[in-house]
Amino acid sequence: MGVEELVEGGTYDVRLSARNPRGEGIGRIDNVVVFVKNADARIGKTHKIRITKLHRTFAYGEVADTLNNSKYFIGSGSLIV
Repeated sequence: MGVEELVEGGTYDVRLSARNPRGEGIGRIDNVVVFVKNADARIGKTHKIRITKLHRTFAYGEVADTLNNSKYFIGSGSLIV
């Protein structure tokens, strides 16, 4: 799947694997890099992402739903239920 097959407003399952200095989560949909707003505490989890903006080689998105993650830890060690 390339960026031409993604749709703005579409939802996709993405595992966030890293965080950039601005606090955005970084994941991939096949070979397309996706930057996800406000996802810095969700690294390592799989989320349903809604694509908000498409570019030629990357995309921006936001978390639409957390998949199979009713509990997870944030950076300070706090448990969110």
